[in-house]
Amino acid sequence: MPIAHSAGRRRSTRVAQAVFLNVAGLDADGLPFEEQTGTMELSFHGCRYFSRHDVLKNSWLTLQGISSEGVSPLPHFRARVVSVRKSQRLPGLLQVGVELEAPGNVWGVASPPVDWRESSVPRETIVFEREMQELLALAATGTYYQMLRVTSNSSRAQIRSAYYELVRKFHPDRHMDHPAWTAQPQKITDSAGVAYKTLTGGASHGAYDEKLAGSGAFTLGEQKSQIRKTAEECAAKGRECFRARNYGGAILWLREALEIEPWSAKYRAMLARSLAPVPQYRREAIEHFEKAIEIDPLNTSAHLHLAELYEEMRLPWRAHPHYKKILEIDPGHSKARERLSAAVSVAGGAAAKKPSTLMNRFFTRWPKRSTE
Repeated sequence: MPIAHSAGRRRSTRVAQAVFLNVAGLDADGLPFEEQTGTMELSFHGCRYFSRHDVLKNSWLTLQGISSEGVSPLPHFRARVVSVRKSQRLPGLLQVGVELEAPGNVWGVASPPVDWRESSVPRETIVFEREMQELLALAATGTYYQMLRVTSNSSRAQIRSAYYELVRKFHPDRHMDHPAWTAQPQKITDSAGVAYKTLTGGASHGAYDEKLAGSGAFTLGEQKSQIRKTAEECAAKGRECFRARNYGGAILWLREALEIEPWSAKYRAMLARSLAPVPQYRREAIEHFEKAIEIDPLNTSAHLHLAELYEEMRLPWRAHPHYKKILEIDPGHSKARERLSAAVSVAGGAAAKKPSTLMNRFFTRWPKRSTE
């Protein structure tokens, strides 16, 4: 029996991650359909995905997660349509938002947000874990000022007070009853210690401020600095997904990075590499590789990966010019030289085995008949 939904239903953190789905149901005309698609974002209570089929709000669909290899490890589950709108970036596609009949981590997200937990988890624990994750993120990408929650105008005493308050709260000895937390609080206190020593040392404090000012990150409110940081964060998440072979997630994050910095040859080549393993996206992958090369003609990595993609698609004659271009840029590039030599050998062998044509047979001298 479908669960009752109310305007005051609990919301959960949305995760921008791509999961490939099989979706089946009735479209707006009452006709059955089934499609394979991918999610834009997930939550404990539902998801948003791209679709070519218009569906009615409050209608019910059946979803099943699948991997990029076509395996379906997740069970079927039902979801109610809560929103349908046209995609602004992809003409002809719709963005469909659905709410799960039975909320849960049906997506198989390995490290879900803390508020995806069951309601039995104490609120204080959820709040602490959320703060811990925020500080870990600052330890990785933030400034020392952000880490200690002070400003460049804070006094030495204020910086010291902020540091000791952070250490008292997150020292690993205070969380011995949570063995899973041992490494995370330790990283927070270690990062806070480095920040404290830097900001309370005269010479090190001045050098750090000069470094921040030179990178454009000192004035964190500046739009340009924030945009650069956001693009780098999206690219980092995309790189992480790519290493885990979560190509759908990598594509999603790198599209975000490229939308912020469309002139970046690096992000465009990274997106192309993420698209290449998915057969239906290979044409788009080629377009992004070519654009990356157009922006940065000396990008040997983009030339190499595009050539390898052409070979995988059994188009070696398109790969050869890129291997040659790499060797023009870097004559010592061993992999390009090796692949080009292998390709030439294969082409030569194929030519040698090529069946004779009618004209060849016509002009071939027939063996003399024996007169004996």
